[in-house]
Amino acid sequence: MDVNIQTLRIFCKVIEVKTFSNAAKALKITQPTVSQQIGRLELEIGAKVFERVGHSIYITSIGKELYKVAKDILEKATEFSERLHDHKSLPSGIVRFAMPESCQWTLHYRKIMAQIRQFPEIRFEISILTNESIIDRLIKAEIDFVFIAGEKLHPELRFEKFSDEHYSAVASEKNLLLPLKQQKYEQLRLISFPGWEEFFATWARALGLWNEIHSHFSSSTIAIGTLAGAIHAAQEGAGIAIIPSHCVTEELNNGRLFSFNPSKGKAAMRPIYLTKRIGDPLPKRVELIMNMLKTIRN
Repeated sequence: MDVNIQTLRIFCKVIEVKTFSNAAKALKITQPTVSQQIGRLELEIGAKVFERVGHSIYITSIGKELYKVAKDILEKATEFSERLHDHKSLPSGIVRFAMPESCQWTLHYRKIMAQIRQFPEIRFEISILTNESIIDRLIKAEIDFVFIAGEKLHPELRFEKFSDEHYSAVASEKNLLLPLKQQKYEQLRLISFPGWEEFFATWARALGLWNEIHSHFSSSTIAIGTLAGAIHAAQEGAGIAIIPSHCVTEELNNGRLFSFNPSKGKAAMRPIYLTKRIGDPLPKRVELIMNMLKTIRN
C-alpha cells in the first residue's frame, strides 16, 4: 500500500466530522479534493472505506481497521515533526566564558554544569583564569562573557552583580593560626597561589589588619601554582591560606580545617560580577546562556 500522509489525514477527518464537506472546511481544501483523495485511497487498498447511502456515508469494516492504523501513523508523524522542530530550534555553536578558579567550588557553578546539559548542540569553552587574564581576554573578544571577582570596573565592560565571595584564613591546626591571634605576623607561614594578593588584601582590610600585616608579605612562605594546590597544602599542615570560605565549607564543618575569626572587623567579602563587553552584540546562543545563568544566581 502506497498512501501518503495527507490522504490519511483527509480520511481520518472525514470519519471524525461525518461528511466530505465538513472535512473540506476543517482542512481548508475543496470538497472535490476530498472526494478525489478518498477515491485514490480506495483504489490503492482495493476496497471501499465508505458506503454511500443517499447523502450519508458509513465507514466499512475495512475502513474501521484502516482508521486505527492511520491514527497511529498520524500520531507518530506528528511526534516526529515536533521533535524535528525542537531539534532545529536548539541553539548551536560555541559559547566561551571564563571565571576565577574559586568559582568552581560555588553552588552556582554546580548548577551551571547541570543546566548546560540542556543544550546538546552548544559546545562550551570554559576558561579558568585570574581576574587580570579574564579582563584582558574579554576586552580582546577572545571570550563572550565572564565571571569576575571584585570591583574591577572598566569603561568597555558592563558589570552585573551575581553573588558574593567570602574570605577566611584557614589552616589544618589551630597553632598555625596563633601568629595571627598574637599579632606576630612575621611568624606566619603563608601559602600563595595565582590571584591570592586580592584575597589577602580584601581579608586584611576587612579585619582591620592591613596597616600592620601587609608589609610583612612582599612574598609568601609557600608559592603554589593553583588555588586547589593551596587548599591541599593547607589541609596537609604546610601553612595558612587566605581563600574563599566556600572552597572549604566541608573541611571547616568537619574540623579538618580551622579559620581565624577575630571579634572585631567586618566580613571579608567581594562581589562576583557577570560581565560582558559594552556595545558588542552577542549571538543569541550566548544571550540564552547568560539569561539562564541569571536565573540560578545565589
